[in-house]
Amino acid sequence: MAALRTGARGRGGMPLSFVIARYFAYAFAAVATAWLASFMALSAAINAGFVYEASWGPAKAREVAEGLARDGVCGQQDVPTAYRYLILDKDGYVLMTDFEGTRLEGAAKMARAALAADPGTVEIEGGGSGLTYAAFPLEGGGACALVSEYLPQWVSRDLAGLLPNPQNLMLAGAAGGSALALALVARRASRVISRKMAPLAEAAGRVGAGELDFAVGSTNVREVNDVLAAMDAMRASLAESLEARWAAERGQREQVASLAHDLKTPLTVLRANADFVAEELEDEKDADLAAAARDIAGSVERLDGYVRLLIKASRGSGGAERAPMRPAELCEQVLAEAAQIARARGVTLDAATGPAVAGAPEAPLDRTTLARAAANLVANAAEHARSRVAVSCDVAGGHLVIEVSDDGPGFSPAALERGCERLFTDDSSRSSRDGGRHYGLGLHAASEAASAHGGSVSLANSPSGGAVATIAVPLWGPDDSGPAHRRGSQPNASRIILPVAGIALASRRPCA
Repeated sequence: MAALRTGARGRGGMPLSFVIARYFAYAFAAVATAWLASFMALSAAINAGFVYEASWGPAKAREVAEGLARDGVCGQQDVPTAYRYLILDKDGYVLMTDFEGTRLEGAAKMARAALAADPGTVEIEGGGSGLTYAAFPLEGGGACALVSEYLPQWVSRDLAGLLPNPQNLMLAGAAGGSALALALVARRASRVISRKMAPLAEAAGRVGAGELDFAVGSTNVREVNDVLAAMDAMRASLAESLEARWAAERGQREQVASLAHDLKTPLTVLRANADFVAEELEDEKDADLAAAARDIAGSVERLDGYVRLLIKASRGSGGAERAPMRPAELCEQVLAEAAQIARARGVTLDAATGPAVAGAPEAPLDRTTLARAAANLVANAAEHARSRVAVSCDVAGGHLVIEVSDDGPGFSPAALERGCERLFTDDSSRSSRDGGRHYGLGLHAASEAASAHGGSVSLANSPSGGAVATIAVPLWGPDDSGPAHRRGSQPNASRIILPVAGIALASRRPCA
């Protein structure tokens, strides 16, 4: 792995700053080209005679004024478009003008002064801001004032009325061309940078997908190669770590599978001898010892099933196996196993089955998992009970509800909040009857089993004393056509309450 990382760090390439600077140069050249093209288009229009150049009006002011004074002015068609004009009659009244605002006032002042001037006289003045004023008397009386601006103008008056000033048009074209050029350069830059970043995105995606056996690519950009080298080192380190972890887990699974397989032989011996003892005791009419022997045989049978599940789990195939079954069958098994646990613990069992259980139709349930979850709750209650455990099975609101209670000290506030967490054992209010050690797995396993069925486990304390644990799992999914679906939406499992032996529940808290 170290050699791989060293090789990855050795990749070269051009600096990223060079790539960025190159596209800055492209952008500058593109903008300069847009402005140059606009300026050349304006120059071509001037050379073709469509536009007066900016200096034409001020430079030709005297010449145009002398021609108009000599020939007279009949209308705006006689005045070149490079000028604004004002014509006064001999009494100083305005006859024609295209002025407005302050420029009208300045032109009128000069035109009135020209009324008294000798024929052929032309007065030229600068008005500031690139303006040039020319005033002269007209043949037959009256006066005219012309104002030119240092700007290019359209030669055709029709074009002047339709289009913006040629200079403004050139600026707009240059700005639009610059924006288009920058957009094209940016698009090109984004494509190139995306292409250079593609190996990085590909490597991140493959590592994220859990694929670690591949070669990280490279580009011609130094900084991107540095990131790729770091990612390659991470990939190699992660692969090495996962391989070690997988090897350790594989060894553990193989060891568990071997031990589980070895358990099958003594379990077979135990079951056979328990059956033999039960048969012999039945002949001697010793009912209690016969029942104990049958419990041993039944427990060994369940233990043998658990061993088979353990072997499947060690092979990675121990998931839940749902199959259609009647809730009544599951409830019968739960109560039978509860009776065995109660006898083994020396406590009294109050067992009850609701009337709705018998008529409940088949539903997809994992019989082994749910029975084991209920057994965990019963075992937990029997360990903490003073003398009595109650187990109830019923169907309510489209849910199978298994409720287990005891007459022990009840759950502590911490257990009500965290009792279903894995390995939680800090419940000072409850201690087992035999002082045995707790591992914090029973309630967690029951909660996981209920959650796998879309249900929950809830914990509560009875006001009269004792703890209550409830498993509630839906019998029909939201898309099924079972009774719960036909009645409408299914209730939340944590809100289903089935009092056992008249106990009113309080502070019920869902664990899953």
